[in-house]
Amino acid sequence: MLSPFLLSLCLANAPANAPEPAAEKPSEPPMVESSKNDAPLPTSLTRKALCGELTRTAKEVAAQKKRVEDDRKALENERRELEKMKAEIATARASLRSETEKLEGLLVKRDENAAAEAAKPQPAAPVAAAKPAAPAVRPQELDTLAKTIKSMKPEAAAALIQRSDPQLAAQLLKRMKPADAGAVMDRLKPELAADLAVLMSTMPSAAKPGARL
Repeated sequence: MLSPFLLSLCLANAPANAPEPAAEKPSEPPMVESSKNDAPLPTSLTRKALCGELTRTAKEVAAQKKRVEDDRKALENERRELEKMKAEIATARASLRSETEKLEGLLVKRDENAAAEAAKPQPAAPVAAAKPAAPAVRPQELDTLAKTIKSMKPEAAAALIQRSDPQLAAQLLKRMKPADAGAVMDRLKPELAADLAVLMSTMPSAAKPGARL
C-alpha cells in the first residue's frame, strides 16, 4: 500500500486532463439469431408500382371474364346444334317408321289378295285361267319404297324383299344403287337372289321418275 506522500506525489504528477475512466457500459441483450426459414419482408410498393399492379390485375380479370363468356357462347351454340340434330334424327325416324309401315301394309294386302285368289274355285275349262296381274305400283311409290329399303339395315331390307312379289322386289332393287342393292341381295337365299338378278337384267334402266337412289 502506497504511503500518503507517494500518493500525493502521483496525484501531483498526473496530467490535469487525464481522461476519466470510462464508465462500464451496460451489457446488451444477446441477439437472437434469425431463423434461416424466415422469408424476407416484401419491398414496399410505390404509388406508381401499385397503380401498375392494379391495372395488370384488372386486365387479367377482364381477359378471364372474356374467356369464360366465349366458352359459354360456344357451349350454347353446341347445345343448339345438338338440339337441331336431335330433332332431325327424330323426324327421320318418324318418316322411316311411316314408310316401313306403309310397305308392310302393301305386303299384307298383297298376301291377302293372293290368298283370296287361291281360295276361289278354279274353272274346269281345259285352258287354265291366266293369273291376275298384281296391281301396278306408281313410279313415285316405287321411288319412296326403294328409298325406305335403302335406309334400312340390309338384314331388315332382305326380310322384306323375301316377302315381296318378285317383280316388285326386282323393281325396288333396280331403283337402288348397285352397292346398296348388292348388300341386300347378299342376305337373300341364293335361289331368290338369282331369280331377282335375272328379272332385273330384263328390266330397262331406271330413269326419272324412278332414278337410282
